[in-house]
Amino acid sequence: MEKDIAILGAGKIGRGVVGLLFAREGYRLHLYDMYMEGMRQLEAQGYYDARVTDGHEIDETTRIDAFDIVDSTETEPIVELLTHVDIAACCVYEGAFQSISHVIAEAVKRRCAGGDTAPLNVLLCVNALGAPRKVRGYIEAELSEAERAYAADHLGVCQVMVLAAGVPSEPGANPWQVVVSANPGLEIDADAWVGEQLEVPHVSYVHGAEGHIYRKVYCGNMLHAMSAFMGAHKGLSYICDCYQDPWIRSCITGAFNEAHDAVLQEYAFDSAEDAEWVEFIMAKLDAGVKDPIDRVMAGADEKLSRENRFVGPALMCLEHGIIPFYLARGIAYGLAYLAGERDVDVKDPAQLRALMADVCGLTEEDGVLVQLVAKHMRDIQACNA
Repeated sequence: MEKDIAILGAGKIGRGVVGLLFAREGYRLHLYDMYMEGMRQLEAQGYYDARVTDGHEIDETTRIDAFDIVDSTETEPIVELLTHVDIAACCVYEGAFQSISHVIAEAVKRRCAGGDTAPLNVLLCVNALGAPRKVRGYIEAELSEAERAYAADHLGVCQVMVLAAGVPSEPGANPWQVVVSANPGLEIDADAWVGEQLEVPHVSYVHGAEGHIYRKVYCGNMLHAMSAFMGAHKGLSYICDCYQDPWIRSCITGAFNEAHDAVLQEYAFDSAEDAEWVEFIMAKLDAGVKDPIDRVMAGADEKLSRENRFVGPALMCLEHGIIPFYLARGIAYGLAYLAGERDVDVKDPAQLRALMADVCGLTEEDGVLVQLVAKHMRDIQACNA
């Protein structure tokens, strides 16, 4: 019996992590993406290669051809698909949540009307805090009372921690090749999942997923982004070069430890599992994957926003009596990068405060963090002099 999964957003995470893991287990991939011209090109090619590498010893390529393309020029094809499949992996940016939620809601209506008792689990493979609440809210806003009751029993909206990064292919590679970092995996919110759990290698379930996604974003994703901010300032090209720079490495591990300590104060984790996760993240610092700094720098404004990778854990640190010294340094390097783009003179205290308020949402009420960021900015400027 053929197994199916809908993949909403057919980029590096959709095809290269989710697609790879499920294709290996005999699932047929139904790829849905708004870039329809590109999807038709992929369809004509009839296959794509998923390459997994750590830049050193691990370099494995899997050819995937058990897929089809879902027409995204109208909504009916994806609604019809979601009416019949049991799993849909949502691998899109937060800005697409509302439109994706609309087609899921339409499918739920049909499943309810038809008396379908099979579950539909939606996997939110995105680094967006609070994603399940937002998506479920969008879906339920379009449902009747009876349909919401049906969804409560049959619809799972699950946060997923994606344990891999998508990186660019090497020059000359097939344009539809996807490359991801070694040991890709998925951790699914066990508390939101409906029905029998999947048995797919490297796909696991965790309880307390809210804590897990905060740990991933505030610690793992922050470390990645801070490396890029500091590496760009030094004129480096790849994240692996940043990891091997002693100064950058000491700073990012300092920030990681601050954020990790705060998250452990905020959420409960199994100590053995947490130690294994930290080891997994730290091992990435010695990988040689050629992940361009420019790629990681994309969306710097969002990464520096108040609830995101830097300010969020810094404020959490302060709530728990931890001084976010290195996290503030990461914020300063990020703002230094944005200041160059915006022609802001960070030597002027007023302009720096305005930049912090605009990008980070920091005001006079956040005095300790504001002062720390300003101190690091002065240090950066002194080194540039």
